[in-house]
Amino acid sequence: MNELSLFSGAGGGLLATKHLLGWTTIGYVEIDSYCQRILIQRIKKGYLDPAPIFGDIKQFISEGYAEAYQGLVDVITAGFPCQPFSVAGKQQGEDDPRNMWPQTAKTIFIVKPQFVLLENVPGIRRYVPVVVRNLRRIGYKVRRPLIVSARDVGAPHLRKRLWIMAYAKNGL
Repeated sequence: MNELSLFSGAGGGLLATKHLLGWTTIGYVEIDSYCQRILIQRIKKGYLDPAPIFGDIKQFISEGYAEAYQGLVDVITAGFPCQPFSVAGKQQGEDDPRNMWPQTAKTIFIVKPQFVLLENVPGIRRYVPVVVRNLRRIGYKVRRPLIVSARDVGAPHLRKRLWIMAYAKNGL
């Protein structure tokens, strides 16, 4: 499975998709320069796949890079920024300028992968209908969102996350 990773962070989730699922990352989109440096180190050490690292998702779209990935990507993974939805923040949701769901949806629409796997904080629950509606409008069947905590998979802490999985209805 060829993966395009949006909001890659330092690549923690990518270590799992590569080493546990056997996926190949063919592109990273991460704006934070520190995280980019960690991705580069992990690529150099062979922990992650060699692939381009793009910065701002808005430029990734506007400069045509998203279009260049059409036909190459099986799955888009995205942990789009949680700050607009986190209970630790102001919870401005879609009114928060850091809300990158619209850019995530646009990338999915342009690239047209077979699968989409999204991750965010449980505080996004009020916004999930928007995410699901957008995915359905662009041709995806959406599985029921699932909340999983780190404790559910054996970690000693709670750290809950909401997961959304979608797949192309008609082989986009």
